[in-house]
Amino acid sequence: MIAHALFTPAQQKLLGLLFVRVNEGFHLNEIMRLTGLGSASAQRELRRLHDSGLITSERIGNVRRFWPNKESLVYPELSGLVQKTFGLVGVLSTTLAPLRTQLQLAFVYGATAKGQDLPGDPVELLLVGEEANYGDLLTRLAPAERTLRRKINPNLYTLADYRRRLREGQPFLLQVLQQPKLFVIGDALQLSELEIQNAYL
Repeated sequence: MIAHALFTPAQQKLLGLLFVRVNEGFHLNEIMRLTGLGSASAQRELRRLHDSGLITSERIGNVRRFWPNKESLVYPELSGLVQKTFGLVGVLSTTLAPLRTQLQLAFVYGATAKGQDLPGDPVELLLVGEEANYGDLLTRLAPAERTLRRKINPNLYTLADYRRRLREGQPFLLQVLQQPKLFVIGDALQLSELEIQNAYL
């Protein structure tokens, strides 16, 4: 809710990319691909952020790359705000990267995904994976909790357990699947494919 009050959706996508993957540097086409913004929208927001001194750029070869301006007076505060709000998916994506081969899906649900979370609300995270270990997952999520200063509640299902609960019509799972989601691993298409596959089992 804080993010929506301060930034437009386009700005959130742009800042969420640049201020989470701080040291990578992205050119325009990468930014468009990773954020889903159109060319005109991406260029307009980049120009605004650049003119305000919040981001910096450098031409490397034939392309110009953009980074957060760490020399900006408000960089620490802005970076922290991004990380704790719409940078959430980026933080979780980085945290779960070592487990990507073990996880089919991971998404945030509940108040956070709906944009209705309040300060101190936990992040509800559902994960589906065949070989993921719950203890290992908790260990890996601990740094993300410190970064975000929010508790993360993971609900980890094996693929077989997820399918069984879906077949049985477990109310909690059905309710979650009907809610908005912020995908960290996988996407809506992969989620639908799991549901379709389950119908034929």
